[in-house]
Amino acid sequence: MNLIDVKKCPICGLNKSNLFLEATDYSTSKESFAIRECDSCRFRFTSPIPTEDKIGEYYQSEDYISHTDSSKGLMNKVYRLVRKRAIKKKEGLARNGTREKSLIDIGCGTGDFLNYCKGNGWSVLGLEPDEGARQICKEKGVETQHTDFLYQIPDASFEVITMWHVLEHVYHLNKDFHEIARVLKPDGKLIIAVPNCASYDAKKYGKFWAAYDLPIHLYHFRPGDLMRFAAKHAFKVDQILPMKYDSYYVSMLSEKYKNGNLFNAFVSGFLSNRKASKVNNEYSSQIYVLSKNTDEAG
Repeated sequence: MNLIDVKKCPICGLNKSNLFLEATDYSTSKESFAIRECDSCRFRFTSPIPTEDKIGEYYQSEDYISHTDSSKGLMNKVYRLVRKRAIKKKEGLARNGTREKSLIDIGCGTGDFLNYCKGNGWSVLGLEPDEGARQICKEKGVETQHTDFLYQIPDASFEVITMWHVLEHVYHLNKDFHEIARVLKPDGKLIIAVPNCASYDAKKYGKFWAAYDLPIHLYHFRPGDLMRFAAKHAFKVDQILPMKYDSYYVSMLSEKYKNGNLFNAFVSGFLSNRKASKVNNEYSSQIYVLSKNTDEAG
């Protein structure tokens, strides 16, 4: 197993951290990985991590379903049902207040979101590292490129950039985010969805929490972490929105990992959303709508 020690905090840069949690890769290798917490800003990140040329091996799981159009199995069926309902809302969020319908989706998977946007008049481009997923996009008539193509896109080319559960996977976090800022138009918006490791279900399931998803999730964000990271790159967070379906889906996988049952998963998902809505607004996954902080940038 080729591993890289991540010594510096990706947000504040401090070279000092402590072990936060050890968990198993339940979906593929059954290997153990660690999450560390920065001594200064408390950001949590996976370390050590597989080398970039080896990480693809850890995506080869039936539980990782954004790269397939399969409806086989309960998880796939639930995922596809929720995805169909969510895509329309995602397009509406992208469209809200947007003057020009040009969109790039980073980590576009099999392209269902882009295909829907294209059918609603958007000019779209998908960036996706998985060749099989890109082939499915091609069959749907959706233009895609490898994620490395980000560095070839001209400045200020897109009005909207989306990353649906992608930021936590990005190896060159700060370098790529700089490129995203470059490609986005000055008045454009960046939409990011990530799991929230401060949610009720994260605390309940602990090392079994499916959204830790070690080792392919390199970072583990809370709202304050995302806001600090955005500010570091001269962005501001305009909105934080819940992804209420995610608590149920993540709880289903978490119960699977701990040999639980679907009833417990439903209860956990319900309680997670209820506590978030009534107490602390800490949903299992959350959407962040960002715009460039022109005062800070300029």
